[in-house]
Amino acid sequence: MAQSVPPGDIATQPGTKIVFNAPYDDKHTYHIKVTNSSARRIGWAFKTTNMKRLGVDPAAGVLDPKENALIAVSCDAFAYGQEDTNNDRITIEWTNTPDGAAKQFRREWFQGDGMVLRKNVVDMAQSVPPGDIATQPGTKIVFNAPYDDKHTYHIKVTNSSARRIGWAFKTTNMKRLGVDPAAGVLDPKENALIAVSCDAFAYGQEDTNNDRITIEWTNTPDGAAKQFRREWFQGDGMVRRKNLPIEYNP
Repeated sequence: MAQSVPPGDIATQPGTKIVFNAPYDDKHTYHIKVTNSSARRIGWAFKTTNMKRLGVDPAAGVLDPKENALIAVSCDAFAYGQEDTNNDRITIEWTNTPDGAAKQFRREWFQGDGMVLRKNVVDMAQSVPPGDIATQPGTKIVFNAPYDDKHTYHIKVTNSSARRIGWAFKTTNMKRLGVDPAAGVLDPKENALIAVSCDAFAYGQEDTNNDRITIEWTNTPDGAAKQFRREWFQGDGMVRRKNLPIEYNP
């Protein structure tokens, strides 16, 4: 696992929320200013919980230290009072760009190992960076031929940090690869045994180059019960990520 420098702060104006004013029978556009307050170049990207109603332009980019960007946030016409708006929000994620990288946004910066910071344009809470985890195996998972039946491989995940973490797995191929359990909570120094499965497939006839599983983890909120909650990964704060490529041994 590669160590990474935590991304620094950004500033948004407005700082805590975006307000759209009635009536809502036409499209509204609101501009927000994003400033990189840190000492390193960052890549940034916006997400929205309602792609049908909310838009962001540009949706991603790169900012040098102290540089800023003006972002247009739009809200399409909708039937106010008849549609659920309680969960509407946009989220900006940012991460340090790799040393020597060109000033051109790359989605893979957010998919590799390292730290990603996140801010909801609703409110912002300060957070402590998550510590390290350890996986056994540490760098990849190997499945051995033949592939005419299901294979299951076990990996061990240990919380090496001093804080309780929530963790969750993702896979690039949900049809072929499975993870059980797919998410959970670990106290400091606690570990979990995870079953990674590979369903039968036609080796050599299907593309396996991008197969991998990714574990993401974040500190749990102070006082939270030891029960996994997906919203820990959707709020403000830091999420760390580690990729485990899948290798198929013929």
